[in-house]
Amino acid sequence: MTYKKANKLHIVAVTAVIQNEEGNVLVLKRSEREIAMPGLYTFPGGKVEDNQSIEEALAEEIKEETGLEMLPGKLLLKDVAFVRPDGQTVKVFAYLCRVASTEHVRYSEDFSDARWISYEDLEHIEHVGIEGELEQIKKLQAAGMPLENLMTTSVRKEPEPVS
Repeated sequence: MTYKKANKLHIVAVTAVIQNEEGNVLVLKRSEREIAMPGLYTFPGGKVEDNQSIEEALAEEIKEETGLEMLPGKLLLKDVAFVRPDGQTVKVFAYLCRVASTEHVRYSEDFSDARWISYEDLEHIEHVGIEGELEQIKKLQAAGMPLENLMTTSVRKEPEPVS
């Protein structure tokens, strides 16, 4: 496994947990050609590019990887930091996201499959460790939390010029 270390203090990445009306979540199977964790299921996501908000990155990754349109609003489910074998620190933020429609999912060439799974289905697929996000959703739902009401929207504000 070969990584090229970025010339950055750390890399920020996002993942999108998307639920359909039945409460199942969308997972994508990483292509066998991928350097990291080939053939394992994961959520849509990727790096936050320079000058990009979290919400912009989520919307872009969802569109690129699934063809779905993200609606405004997101709910942080989990954050984790790890160090890659090349020494690069990666910070990943997992968000529950809403999309305009859960029909007509397609997947990009970085993946070989897309499917909707229930929490119980997790034990039947090989994945990158996504049970924490689903456990958080279950906890919020068990507490009677209306997830739609907890979602926040990013406000993009240009910096004020310094005089």
